[in-house]
Amino acid sequence: MKVLNFFYENHPKFELNYERKLKLYPANILLKGAKNSGKKRLILNFLSSFKSEEVLFIDLEDVRFEKESLNNLTPFLKQNTQIKILCLYNAPTNLNFQSPINTIVCTNNALLNLKGFKELFLNFCDFEEFISISKKNLPIQQLLGLFLQNGQKEHNKISPKEFSFLELEILKYLALNLGKEISINQLFLSLKTKIKTSKDSVYKSIKDLENRFIITILTHGEKKLFKIYFKDFSLRNALCIQKNFNALFENMLLCELFKCQENLFYNKFFHFYTHHHAYISSPTLDIDLIKLRAKKILPKALELGIFHIVFITLSSEESFFEQGVKFEILPFDKWALSF
Repeated sequence: MKVLNFFYENHPKFELNYERKLKLYPANILLKGAKNSGKKRLILNFLSSFKSEEVLFIDLEDVRFEKESLNNLTPFLKQNTQIKILCLYNAPTNLNFQSPINTIVCTNNALLNLKGFKELFLNFCDFEEFISISKKNLPIQQLLGLFLQNGQKEHNKISPKEFSFLELEILKYLALNLGKEISINQLFLSLKTKIKTSKDSVYKSIKDLENRFIITILTHGEKKLFKIYFKDFSLRNALCIQKNFNALFENMLLCELFKCQENLFYNKFFHFYTHHHAYISSPTLDIDLIKLRAKKILPKALELGIFHIVFITLSSEESFFEQGVKFEILPFDKWALSF
């Protein structure tokens, strides 16, 4: 129990910092999300409402921690009855345990499942959270510029240690083809010109990147096709020097839509849509061209039962109705802050 006692007496600083929209509560919670998405700060914010002696916080990736110590966890908690909440941070996918007290388990991998635990997902900061965290008294357009430049983290640099060489090559390919339909065979053939790999290895790496919340796969609503986007849109500019503002804006729009917690699809008419709503990324398209496009997509909207279509722009704004379908043209900042 010496190792457990060390972590009990040498915990991180529990302090209230900035707030996130996702809230924790005393229960058995499995918190999932990408690395650097803010999970640790969210947990430390929550733990600040407890006395330090009421919390046992263990980082399972800390080199000083010995995994065999988990066998002594239940006796240690029964011996230290003042502990009211346990946090296991950086949990591996093979974690299997039961705790006699409320426990928060935090992981970077979607594959971890624990019986009796409520699963919560933390995405990267949305635009509203970014404004709150930045605490900069700047005009909204400047804040949007910073958001586009820096993304949802404090920096958008890639650490090669986080990815295998194959994963990095896949991510670079995805960055250059962001917003396009992806063929695994085309991806494989492209990678073969640079490195020695197999199609199975490519499939496995893509699945691993998805499980670690690095990428998200969006399926076509009617065909067996798909696109791959980044869970953190700033990764695109961190992976390549070629500029593609439309693709970046489109990925940023998708990241905001994660808030709706609904299944999203795409087709040739809509960048993203749910059962009754559709969203089209149109950062630089003027209103007249948007209205022309609206007339062309109206039949498909009626066919799919979509009665609210939003064109997301940089600055244009207007709304109108066509055959019972509401079309809105909204600047990203106004849409994101009211969504």
